[in-house]
Amino acid sequence: MSKGTGILREQNKRKVLSLIRQLKKTSRQDLVKYMNVSKNTVSLIVDEFINDQILKEVGFKEPGTKGRPKVIIEINKEGYKSIGLEITKKGIEYSVINYYSELIEKEVIPFDSIDPTATKKKVFALIETLLEKYDQVLGIGIGVPGIVDTEKNIVYKSTHLGWENVSFQEECSQLSRKVIIQNSVNMGALCANEKEGNYVKGSSFYVRVREGVGGASIIDNHIISGGSWTAGEIGHISIDQNGVQCDCGQRGCLEQLISVSSLSKELINKGYSLEGEIDWNGDYIHFQEFKDIMKTFGSYLGKALVLIIHLMNPDEILIDTPYNGHKEFSSACLDYIKQHALEFPYQQTRIIFGEERYSMSKGAALAVILDYERGVF
Repeated sequence: MSKGTGILREQNKRKVLSLIRQLKKTSRQDLVKYMNVSKNTVSLIVDEFINDQILKEVGFKEPGTKGRPKVIIEINKEGYKSIGLEITKKGIEYSVINYYSELIEKEVIPFDSIDPTATKKKVFALIETLLEKYDQVLGIGIGVPGIVDTEKNIVYKSTHLGWENVSFQEECSQLSRKVIIQNSVNMGALCANEKEGNYVKGSSFYVRVREGVGGASIIDNHIISGGSWTAGEIGHISIDQNGVQCDCGQRGCLEQLISVSSLSKELINKGYSLEGEIDWNGDYIHFQEFKDIMKTFGSYLGKALVLIIHLMNPDEILIDTPYNGHKEFSSACLDYIKQHALEFPYQQTRIIFGEERYSMSKGAALAVILDYERGVF
């Protein structure tokens, strides 16, 4: 087999897996139609995967007209796996998924991640433990809050962790698997993008509000990182020029206005005792003062999203915030967009207020599968 033929065959193998992952179940005949290749090409690939226990046959589908019944195939959930991790200030979350992105195992390990050397040691010891536990692991994805060079595996700056110029290159080179390191919000965007259905084609913009406010842009399941790995930085759009001074030098940045820490300050200023973190089931969430804050926060986000709709024109916007359960927030956000965005792009943009937290560690594991299908490794 020539080198060119070998590359083409490998591309076809990964395309087969990608198609079956999207379709859940299919047949050799249908794969031939989707891929526009010969029956022999598909049969050889499928048979090889079945022999390696990556695919399996699960029954027959009777044809609608005369002909032989189709043998239905699907991915073996015990086959290829992927590991994803998210590093936060207070801990390390990991997820192990199968090739269908179904969760096999997930856990949060409390850990003070301020010291990068100790954190890397903890992370890679955990990875080694998981690699010993699971076979056929394609690779490992790691999400880190901050500016991350995905090619050199360097975290240039993480304000959240207090890191600067932290390299993962040596640790990655010692592993027997592919390692992907990305900004954690980007990893969350992949998880959201998959869960909400825009899984194959199209563009989406993801917004995450927690202690900070971050954003990520995805086109055809590919993260758009930008020239300095800061694409999608919606948190530093100035919304109120008379607002609070931000660390970036501007006033009234979205992050200063609607982050969870900003909400805490608002509630404390109004005389509420939070005793640490916000209680999302507390009595005060039913008070009019809280509803008014949610309305204001929704309008602020809506103002930022008008800019995103006009500049980036995404097919959908995915909003991941603990405020989504409060109708005052979502209604105010949508009202502002409807009133201020150009009518046609607004009507064409699907805006989703997520009902649950999108997992960054699961998104990190998914990043490995997507890169594998693209032939990155």
